[in-house]
Amino acid sequence: MLFKQKTVNNIIFHHLGNPMVLNKTLITGVLIFCLVVFSQARAQNNSLFSPVIQVNDTVITKFEFDQRVKFLSALKFPGDPNKVAQTQLIEERLKQTEALKLKITASEAEIEDAVKRFSSRVKLSSDDFIAELNRLGIYSNTFRSYVESELIWQKIIKKKFLSQSKISDLQLKRASNIANFDETVQVLLTEIIIPFSNQELSEIENIAYQLKNIKSVEEFSNAAKIYSKAPTADFGGRIKWQSFNKLPEIIKPFIFNLSPGEVTEPIRLNTAIALFQLRDIREINGINTEVNFLDFITVSTSLANLAYLKDIQNKYYSCSDLTAAIGNKADFKLMRSKFFSEQLSNSLATVLEKLDPDESEIIIDNEKPKLVRLCERNKKEELTNEKIENDKNNLQTIRLKYLARSFMETLKDNARVVIK
Repeated sequence: MLFKQKTVNNIIFHHLGNPMVLNKTLITGVLIFCLVVFSQARAQNNSLFSPVIQVNDTVITKFEFDQRVKFLSALKFPGDPNKVAQTQLIEERLKQTEALKLKITASEAEIEDAVKRFSSRVKLSSDDFIAELNRLGIYSNTFRSYVESELIWQKIIKKKFLSQSKISDLQLKRASNIANFDETVQVLLTEIIIPFSNQELSEIENIAYQLKNIKSVEEFSNAAKIYSKAPTADFGGRIKWQSFNKLPEIIKPFIFNLSPGEVTEPIRLNTAIALFQLRDIREINGINTEVNFLDFITVSTSLANLAYLKDIQNKYYSCSDLTAAIGNKADFKLMRSKFFSEQLSNSLATVLEKLDPDESEIIIDNEKPKLVRLCERNKKEELTNEKIENDKNNLQTIRLKYLARSFMETLKDNARVVIK
């Protein structure tokens, strides 16, 4: 035998005199093994950061998507986490692109403040909240990017729409509450509806933005005859008086803030762009002429507690005493409300109409007994400057939400989204 063999830990070495030469086959095997392990690690890494969604010129990686799914699941967001994550991430890319166009950013201090406020919702400090996310395999940047995106979007909406969303004193008077505004106001509109195909969209948008700047009622009506494809085009786009509450929900926030002669922003519909000019506005006389402002309490419970509910009704005559008597009893649900009578259901309004202050009645509502007690009638809260500003801000917030939703739908419709 030319070579002597020596076995150590089941590995065979060959001796040729003194030098010990490792079997070439073994060396080759070790090299192949190392290459396979390296290739698998590299493939896994590439797979983790490979794009799964393309939004225009940006991409969303598998890592980002998986992290967002974990984040939504941990916070028990409603809906399918995979579908919600896909929608959120696509919208965030569009928000980020819009922010770059408008040169909008969120400062580190703003992000930290938002992180603290978000964490406080679950009664944790931001450090504890992030630590809990880390424990679940969710990186802090996943959370921070979610918060930052919302901050940036709020700034975008304010920059684009804040001026046109402001509420005047007259509008506040007309709309002390949205329901009342819907019911008591009629509007006289002129419409221009311009259909489009994807190929024509850019051209149609340019036309729409030119039409938006028209100030004359007659000129806008002439434009409707030229550009509008609605049935009203032959009549210059003029629509008869109609109640505000009969308008489509998507256009209400655009009409709400107009003064006569003004034109809405172009409104993107499914296959058309719409513009509306407000010719006139009026309040409807003779509708709900007698409106009561009611301050009342309801106490709901189960049929098993009906006798006890009657006992409370007979022992406690004032609203404050009734509230103290119910306290924190788990089987009783007490609510104190202040509404105009027109805002209530017919059944509840009918009961309250018969009562004087501190009088009560027990009714059966959805097979459960409910004690209804009137506290005061027609005692409206004093309108301080602070309350007036709060009401304006609330109405403006509602309007901004409508505008934000409409703007996002427009961005999504114009985006090129590829799901891989």
